[in-house]
Amino acid sequence: MFRTVREVVLTEFEEPLVYSANVLVVDDDPAILRLFTHLLEQGGHQVRTATDGNQAIHQILQDCPDILITDWTMPGLGGVELCRRVRQLHQRKVLPHYTYILLLTARSGTNLFIEGLEAGADDFVEKAAESLTDLRIEIRARLKAALRTRRLERDLDFAAKYDTLTQLLKRTAFFELAQVIWERSIKNKFPLSAVMFDCDFFKRINDLHGHLTGDAVLREMAQTLKTFSRSSDVACRYSGKKFCILLPGCNEETARNWAERIRCRFETVPIRHGNFEIPVTASFGIAERLDDTIYLDQLIERADLALVFAKETGYNRCVRYTETIALDFVAGDLQNLNDLFEGCTLDDVMAPLTMSVKSHETVSRVADFFLRTRSESIPVLDDEDRLLGLLWDEDIVKAIGNTRLWRESVRELVVPNAVTYPVDTPLTDLFHFFFRTNVRQVIVMQERYPVGVINRFLLLRWLRNRWAALSGLQDAIMPGIDACSPLSNENLSRMVATLADNLAQLNEIAHGGDPLACWEENRSRVVPLISKAQDVLDQLLKFDSKNVIR
Repeated sequence: MFRTVREVVLTEFEEPLVYSANVLVVDDDPAILRLFTHLLEQGGHQVRTATDGNQAIHQILQDCPDILITDWTMPGLGGVELCRRVRQLHQRKVLPHYTYILLLTARSGTNLFIEGLEAGADDFVEKAAESLTDLRIEIRARLKAALRTRRLERDLDFAAKYDTLTQLLKRTAFFELAQVIWERSIKNKFPLSAVMFDCDFFKRINDLHGHLTGDAVLREMAQTLKTFSRSSDVACRYSGKKFCILLPGCNEETARNWAERIRCRFETVPIRHGNFEIPVTASFGIAERLDDTIYLDQLIERADLALVFAKETGYNRCVRYTETIALDFVAGDLQNLNDLFEGCTLDDVMAPLTMSVKSHETVSRVADFFLRTRSESIPVLDDEDRLLGLLWDEDIVKAIGNTRLWRESVRELVVPNAVTYPVDTPLTDLFHFFFRTNVRQVIVMQERYPVGVINRFLLLRWLRNRWAALSGLQDAIMPGIDACSPLSNENLSRMVATLADNLAQLNEIAHGGDPLACWEENRSRVVPLISKAQDVLDQLLKFDSKNVIR
């Protein structure tokens, strides 16, 4: 038997809605309040009531409703003025979300509706219904429209604040919440730490297993982060494969212990995707708000610097920001910093300049270069190989968005104020410069030509290894020890032997039969071998060219 539209609507009204809305009903007539409370509670909603506009404002400030149903005419603050007040609170961002407003009126007319809409009402319900059944049908229909609007608003709000892949906060929403925690920590004088981490060798996971697997890895890492976090912690997906979390009440050592537990979890529990287990590791940078930490951005930047240092010194480790600047490892016969730098110039530390572009190259060609190398910046040279400045990936991204610039040269995008130092500059000068500024990298010049680069992490690694070598503490030497250490040639031989062994194993797998079948059968062996070979090659390229590789 077919049912009429009226019967369908009435039946649906008796069924609970998909989600229960928080509804505030405002009317000076107790009979109307009882009627709407009964009808709304039948539909599964949470209902509160108020008898005038002032009571309603008080309740709205305490608990912002999803839907506000208010009478037009009431003593004191009427319905139209109540609409205006609520919209002002939304505009000032006093209320956490949008409230859908239904105005109840016993009158009708175009001018009346225009006045209500201009005041901020979304819809109207006329009290002059022919029967209670008709009123129920109309309320049901208008509530469904209101719920559609609220669902859409909630979806948009979620999409604006949360990353759809990891379900973590986006960067902008993170900083809004983090700023509140920052100000509270200063006011109440409790410690605050930031932790930044990302997945090691994530590009290799994407290249070897595909981007769907890469997405699965990021989801699982985010889930692990949530598992180890407290309700007071604020975490976000900071960028593509990088995560950031703020830990209120934790000093740097406590935050490092927390990060170490997560690092061990990543290292020991592979991530499953389909039929494969993907071994992953992560590097962590930790920073605490200190007396000289003035801004929240500075705290996050320090955690990021510590993260980069963790990667520069071997990956899969946790590094505190204070470790990157501490000189308390200078001990024994080394009475001052000059003992470490004695006789050393930038030429002893710099990495040879292996990547650069010419100023006449087109934007599209240089964009391809950034995609292949994953670089953040690159020196730009003129036709005579003289330095013009630096080109940053963010500038290329902005330019590539305009198709008219694709065939233009990159010369106009070059930042000319690159920091340069002569190759014979004493190393102690650069050391003090790095710790007076936030500059990460300088370009080393020989006359007017760039010949190398030095970043603060390469310098710090060299400094620690130099101290270890001079003090005879070989166990303190970090991975990728450079040529200033007496052990550099021994390390070089060990690295080359490791690389040769990895390549030999890969060659054995490749010649074991059908290449595709061999790849599928030995994927768990191939990925670590390739990763290790690439890591060794990276370390070899960081050796000082003057003493080891020419």
